[in-house]
Amino acid sequence: MRTSTTAGQVMTRDVITATPATPFKDLVGMIVTNGVGAVPVVSPEGALLGVVTEADLLCRQAHQDDRLGAGCPHFAGHLTREDWRKAAAQTAGTLMTAAPRTTAPGATLPEVARMLTTSGVRRLFVLDGARLVGVVTRRDLLRTFLRTDEDLQADVDRTVFHDALHADRNAVLASVERGVVLLTGRLEYEADVATAERLALAVPGVVGVKNRMDFVWQGRSPQHAGG
Repeated sequence: MRTSTTAGQVMTRDVITATPATPFKDLVGMIVTNGVGAVPVVSPEGALLGVVTEADLLCRQAHQDDRLGAGCPHFAGHLTREDWRKAAAQTAGTLMTAAPRTTAPGATLPEVARMLTTSGVRRLFVLDGARLVGVVTRRDLLRTFLRTDEDLQADVDRTVFHDALHADRNAVLASVERGVVLLTGRLEYEADVATAERLALAVPGVVGVKNRMDFVWQGRSPQHAGG
């Protein structure tokens, strides 16, 4: 049976990081120069402490005409305490948002996608224990749909027909066009046909599956009948 692709396999490992003492201007430079949307803030041991985003940095510019009084969060009545804190911050430690969204290296792509869509965030920081080991973004997940049709066909052949179903390769065929898999041929048992469709759809980068397969025997294989 195939192993699902994980966050650890698609994440960016070489992450640009800051420390709590990193100055405001250096944070801007990190984001602009490296073309990233956020910079994680880490401890000397590599533990994730927080994150500074583009929106956090823009807060200063958005409120620079409010003429904030130093140490007076109520000077501009329309600002929240959080607005005031970010507009006045000069280092990563005073600007960052604590407890950013995280995941583990072993999280599957569907799990990561659900976390990204339900939380509304653009990225998840990948932790091994408390230590930051990477970052996975929405774009990283979308990139799997750029796999070639030939790549997808080879993956379906290997993981579905060979590894999972041990099918007779002369009796089955997977063809792929623009990410859509067409399954044809004949498997031994009815249940295997449904399994082939489910596993093919789980291959990273597959857009859809058209299942045109037939079977010899109804039900499940005797070796799986009690499962």
